[in-house]
Amino acid sequence: MNHQRNVLVTAIGSFSADAVIRELKKAGNRVIGCDIYPAEWVAQSRDVDAFYQAPYVSDEEAYLTFLKNLIQKEQISRIVPLIDVEVDLMNRDRDEIETGETRICMSDVDTIELLRNKLELGLKVQGIVNGLEDPELKSLVRTIPSTPAEEVDFERVTLPLILKPVRGRSSQGLYRIRKQIELRGALTEIEDLGNYIMQPMLQGNVITVDIVRDHEGHCLAIPREELLRTSNGAGLSVRVFEDPGFQKVVCRIADALGVLGSVNFEFIHGEGSGVYYFIECNPRFSGGVAFTELAGVPVISDHMAVFDGEIIDDSVKPESGFMTRKYLECRM
Repeated sequence: MNHQRNVLVTAIGSFSADAVIRELKKAGNRVIGCDIYPAEWVAQSRDVDAFYQAPYVSDEEAYLTFLKNLIQKEQISRIVPLIDVEVDLMNRDRDEIETGETRICMSDVDTIELLRNKLELGLKVQGIVNGLEDPELKSLVRTIPSTPAEEVDFERVTLPLILKPVRGRSSQGLYRIRKQIELRGALTEIEDLGNYIMQPMLQGNVITVDIVRDHEGHCLAIPREELLRTSNGAGLSVRVFEDPGFQKVVCRIADALGVLGSVNFEFIHGEGSGVYYFIECNPRFSGGVAFTELAGVPVISDHMAVFDGEIIDDSVKPESGFMTRKYLECRM
């Protein structure tokens, strides 16, 4: 069932914006877009029905004022944040934003708080996996051991390793350390080890899983192997595939975490072992959500349906295969 509404999509210069705007408009919605850059710098500004330049989220008061004014001016009923920093702000200030008919299309407050804390989330996921009764399913997924960096004796660590912020996003502040000189450099640059965790560096390809789950627990999990990625983790060439046992475990995890709508999980598929090692969950559309749409799974319209209280069709199967992204120049 399509609902024609005024929908605000934020950060429309991001990787997922093209697909999100396209599918929202296909469903008959009026789409308002915003970004921190002027319209002339953002190709997707040509695709929305109205565009606004937003202040930086780092100026929380200015951004919140901008958002509330925009909601009133454009009579926004649904908000779709596309990047983590905006998800965080909207989760903190949810009571001020969600007034009248306006709803933010993302998981509940406590769920997002958990998803944004890599240390607590890893422990939670490990508990979920350990609680699986089927030994075959349990053997498919593990978490990567994580240690608070301030508890690590760096004179005795085994390289290679990864240092990353507990609440990091898009690989910002992440250090991949293979040599002692890199470790010394990282420890010099990191101002507060209390905000970091240490993990062993595993070998294998990154697996991104687009998830969509409704209030009744119906869940779709569409995995893809990321063959080429940008430095901040957006897939450029991928292989969409099916692994029914793995997909079932991911949906069990999403269910236990209370995920609503679409999020994306990341794993490393261990070389040789075949084990999927859980990395993190991003509480928003993945940068490669267009690949899932191309595979025939309507994850974006399903996401919107969830926040209208509707039930999704969890029998949809993706069309497996290789997919790639290309860039197209346009005159503004």
